[in-house]
Amino acid sequence: MRVGLCFAGGTQELSQVDLGFVQALGFSTLFVGCYEDDAHWRAEELAGFARRARARGFDIFVMPWGYGKVLDPDPAVPSLYVETHPQTLQIDSRGRRVPKACPNNPYFLEWFSSSMRTLAWLLEGSGFLWDEPSFHYSRGTWACRCEYCQRLYHASLGRDLPRDYAGDVVNFRELSIVMFLLAAAAAVQAVDYRLQSLVMPTPALPGSQVQSGTGNWGSLAACSACDVLSLFVPWQHNDVPMEQAVKDIHQEGHRQADKYGKQSILWVAASPSPRDRILDAIPVAAAAGARMLVLADYGSLLASPAFPRMQEDLQRVIYQVK
Repeated sequence: MRVGLCFAGGTQELSQVDLGFVQALGFSTLFVGCYEDDAHWRAEELAGFARRARARGFDIFVMPWGYGKVLDPDPAVPSLYVETHPQTLQIDSRGRRVPKACPNNPYFLEWFSSSMRTLAWLLEGSGFLWDEPSFHYSRGTWACRCEYCQRLYHASLGRDLPRDYAGDVVNFRELSIVMFLLAAAAAVQAVDYRLQSLVMPTPALPGSQVQSGTGNWGSLAACSACDVLSLFVPWQHNDVPMEQAVKDIHQEGHRQADKYGKQSILWVAASPSPRDRILDAIPVAAAAGARMLVLADYGSLLASPAFPRMQEDLQRVIYQVK
């Protein structure tokens, strides 16, 4: 099993990373968070980090974050696009604009595709991870009911888009996310057809209800834009034993991906805190049959003042599962 590491701190964090140290610990794959605003102003710093990492033999995967706030739904991630293009934002079931671009809006798709081609050209990685592409849903209100969503719904089902959050609406949103992923993958593969597309749905345990549009892992795996299902194990937030959560999510992810000849990988939150049980989670994931386990992230793990106390143990565990 390979062990990967996520970098979520932007260019300021990347400038402080000792890649030789990361490599000595046994990590082989790096997932680099590229924030919309950060990439706009500091693109060369991102490209420089990717060049240094490739020179050491790391596989690099790009994670676009904050782009129209469609990817990575963390509300703290800023988006200049959202601030300057309010006419492309999602409209919820109460008729209000929400600070999130609509993945069905052609103007947003054009800008997003152009931005992804630029990232693909700059970073020259092995692929892209599309992190939690989503529609808005909050306290019973859902999106999107913009003119483009209404047109697409009517064209596909022959009737108006209802205001109730019914089965057809859920299916339409899931299909819209798949179409967005197809556009995203096509954009980066226009630069290099070999680039892989990894898809991370909203973190959830199998059988949980997900309202973002990525609850159907099977439809994501079936999509030609998805080469690998990337599944976060949210065991700390669900009062579930880590061992059971890792096993269940791996089994379900593998089952869905294997139907279409795809693969799946796992992610876990990582820190030196005994609560996160990283030294246990790595061998558990390997025993479950995971192809890769990604630790999230560098800032909370390797950059933590407490990390030196577990450094040797982590290195030993990673080399044991490789």
